[in-house]
Amino acid sequence: MKIVFLCGCLEPGRDGVGDYVRRLAVELQQQGHRIQAVALNDYYVTVEETGTQQTPQGDLLTLRLPATWETGVRFARAKVWIDDFNPEWLSLQFVPYAFHTKGAPFQLGKYLLQVGKNRHWHVMIHELWMGMNTNASMQHVWWAKVQRFVIKRLINQLRPKIIHTHTALYEAHLTKLGFTSQYLPLFSNIPSLTLPAASSSIVGSSFSPSSKDVSLVLFGFIHPGSPVELLAQDAAEFANRYKVLVTLTMIGRCGSEQDRWAKNWTALGLPVKIMGEQSPSIISKVLLDASLGIVTTPALLLGKSGTAAAMREHGLPVLCVSAPWHARGVHDLLGELDAQVYQAGRFESYLAVKPAEIIIKLPDIAKQLSESLLASIYTWRV
Repeated sequence: MKIVFLCGCLEPGRDGVGDYVRRLAVELQQQGHRIQAVALNDYYVTVEETGTQQTPQGDLLTLRLPATWETGVRFARAKVWIDDFNPEWLSLQFVPYAFHTKGAPFQLGKYLLQVGKNRHWHVMIHELWMGMNTNASMQHVWWAKVQRFVIKRLINQLRPKIIHTHTALYEAHLTKLGFTSQYLPLFSNIPSLTLPAASSSIVGSSFSPSSKDVSLVLFGFIHPGSPVELLAQDAAEFANRYKVLVTLTMIGRCGSEQDRWAKNWTALGLPVKIMGEQSPSIISKVLLDASLGIVTTPALLLGKSGTAAAMREHGLPVLCVSAPWHARGVHDLLGELDAQVYQAGRFESYLAVKPAEIIIKLPDIAKQLSESLLASIYTWRV
């Protein structure tokens, strides 16, 4: 198959969806497909950039269009590029804010129809709208109505043959909008240094407090409101009981909450390492050396967390330490089964748990995507 991925930005290491597209596209190339990628609204370039982006697994031919260009000019240029390649599929990697500063790209569908006339559409929903939790402000709830209208109209305009998303929560919301979607697991954007990329499973060993110290790793953005005070108290009690060090390592762009986490940890005499942005190889080593991965994303949204995916693929048990978060408008959803949700006083039990067997890898996910696209074409033709 020939596929063009459409996203907002393709600046390496600066856009999670762009990094996702690059790794997925290169893997699909290795599986025999012909792939290109177009960044339709790239804030990291001021002139059009065409060429190959390099990865350890292979190169990807890309077109990057500056966000400063007029919308019509960007999409007209994308159409020329796409028509020259003549793909069977256009895969829209959708995040509302990638195409509009306020997350409401009203005209996106109109321009995409001009770009992809008479082509098969696939839509990957990475994010939907704000205000999905019961504690959301009224401002967010009302703006969510606008975003919901925009997304529904976009999908109706494109009439995609298949829609994928990463979470059961998003599947439920899409169902309420009248659309059928399928679950496509998220892979890690951090390749493991030592675990073979084609491996289908990883089973980690549980921690024994008598054998070594404990290393907790928090990778990437820290969401506000997480109960770090309680977690730090639990960690300090555990450290005193077993006479071990419980170190917190924070790596990546953690945001303004990083200082609050560090202060709560050091106030109880616990060591902290703040590493900042690092290369994928260093991040991989930190994950491989850790005892427990900490994420601050709510459990119902972990399916779209690249940091959680990276921890799982490195054999780490994952502990969700988030602010209270309950879904608005949908019920009876299960959270991630291979992550634990933090409760005060149970610190030791989290360390004793073996990570779940990992059965989702980039090659498997790429194959799942390509097979679903092929099956969709076959069903449509029949």
